[in-house]
Amino acid sequence: MKNLWGIILVLCSMAASCAFAKDEDLPKQITVGLIATTTAEDTEKRWQPVIDDFARYTRTEVHVVVSTDYNKILAGLKSNAIQVAWLGNKAALDAVEDQHATIFAQMVKIDGSHGYNSVLIVPVASPIKSLADILANKGVYRFYDGDKGSTSGYLVPAYYAFAKNKVEPERLFKQITVGNHKKNLQAVIDGQVDVATNNTDELDRLKKEAPEQFNKIRVIWTSPLISNDPLLYRKDLPAAAKARIEEFFITYGKPKDPASHPDVLQNILNLSGFQHSTDAQLKPIADIAMFGLLRSNMYDASLSTEQKQKAFEEITARFGKLSATLEMARLR
Repeated sequence: MKNLWGIILVLCSMAASCAFAKDEDLPKQITVGLIATTTAEDTEKRWQPVIDDFARYTRTEVHVVVSTDYNKILAGLKSNAIQVAWLGNKAALDAVEDQHATIFAQMVKIDGSHGYNSVLIVPVASPIKSLADILANKGVYRFYDGDKGSTSGYLVPAYYAFAKNKVEPERLFKQITVGNHKKNLQAVIDGQVDVATNNTDELDRLKKEAPEQFNKIRVIWTSPLISNDPLLYRKDLPAAAKARIEEFFITYGKPKDPASHPDVLQNILNLSGFQHSTDAQLKPIADIAMFGLLRSNMYDASLSTEQKQKAFEEITARFGKLSATLEMARLR
């Protein structure tokens, strides 16, 4: 019995030491990067209550960087100016491939859905009734595309709407403008463009907050389901910091967490909270990205046969390595 109590005392001492080390290892400051799908000001306002709770939970000074430019958030993660970030799946894939960041959580919608959809929208009075109408009228319509870092604004429609129909947007539309979800919505509402990319999350928010504006648009194409957006942190954060960050987000908004408010999450993107996730959720996005690059390479008239073959080998090698990394994440 005496030996047993000795062992217990040692274990308790170790646990206390670990707890102390956990707090000591937390960084004094964390910067969170947020991609703005509307405006930077609007996004920061919606997220600020969560950021405030995050700072209290981690007992750390928390700063926020909000941008409509995916590359700015990615560069911040790479340079360690940003340690935690919300990104779409396509931008998250770039961050994971750079090997500086990894996914630890995924957004969960209030209705329990596991994803959202990319859409093509037109003004409600437009004669365009379907994607087929656009494909049959090359050089006629004006198009608002999304940032190339956007999953639903660019990558998914580029693959499912255009590549699978064996057409390049540059050869299909009379004019292409690159915007974001907010700008694309407004351009369609104002009748400044014939068709634009967007997603069901933004349309649901518009319907709830500005139904009169929502009634000015119409969806003519909807993609297959896209996994909900992930949260990432830098790989080189101390283990204690990673654990505390995960604890906060995974428990935030849950009934047992009296410090958080469900209405705060609903105000972001109609969320109920976050669930654990890994880089493995990016596998379908990686497959689409690889297909897009291979197709562009194949149809690039400026390249010789030898150059195309070399590019093909480089692309397949690159994504073979990335695919292996994503599959290994399933074991985490």
